[in-house]
Amino acid sequence: MNEEESKAGQRIRRRASRSAGPTGTDAAAASTVVPASKPADKVTENPPTPVGLSKTAPAAVSTPAAVSTPELVPTVEPGTLSAKAPVSRKLIGGIALASTVAIAFGVVSVILLVDRSKASSAEEERAAYIAGARTTALNLTTLHSETAGADLDKFLAGTTKEFQSQLDGRKDSFVSVLGQVGVQTDGEILEAGLETAEANCGTSLVAVRAMQKNSEQPEPEERNYRLRITMCDTDGQLLASNVEFVP
Repeated sequence: MNEEESKAGQRIRRRASRSAGPTGTDAAAASTVVPASKPADKVTENPPTPVGLSKTAPAAVSTPAAVSTPELVPTVEPGTLSAKAPVSRKLIGGIALASTVAIAFGVVSVILLVDRSKASSAEEERAAYIAGARTTALNLTTLHSETAGADLDKFLAGTTKEFQSQLDGRKDSFVSVLGQVGVQTDGEILEAGLETAEANCGTSLVAVRAMQKNSEQPEPEERNYRLRITMCDTDGQLLASNVEFVP
């Protein structure tokens, strides 16, 4: 055997030894690959990029819908709901009570204002009746012979037409008598008060003191009178509708 044949035989033997391998159970065991376990606390910072995915577009990780962010979920302590419910009812009740009181106060205030306005109007009306009666009594008891006509006109100007009609045809004779007798009478109101008031009329009692004298009695003499005078609102003007002497 020469040197070339010897080298060829060696190559044949080397190829046979490389192709030989385990058989049967040994082959199955050899084909089973046991992955090497990695520690759980070690995380690969840059995992290998799967084929077909770009490094610039990482795969989106979906969060399960059942998981809520802790910051968005309010913490409810035990007993909180049962404690807050009565407080809310008390607050609502307090607001309702305050509103009712405010409305009642407003209604009462309006009623009081209306009553006060009515009372004020009635008081003014009574005062006007008394003032009119005082003026009428003063004009009736203040007469002078030299000015008898003007004094009588002044008195009649404060009376109604019905009252004036009672002197129709007698005015001139009355003035003449006053001039002939020389009557001088000056009245003074002592007291006046409202007796009755109804519809548009008010009747007052007036106490008058008059100092009188005439040609036969030159010294003034005091005379006291009580007059019942009824004043009525006639077209916005208070006029005497009746005058009578009361014993």
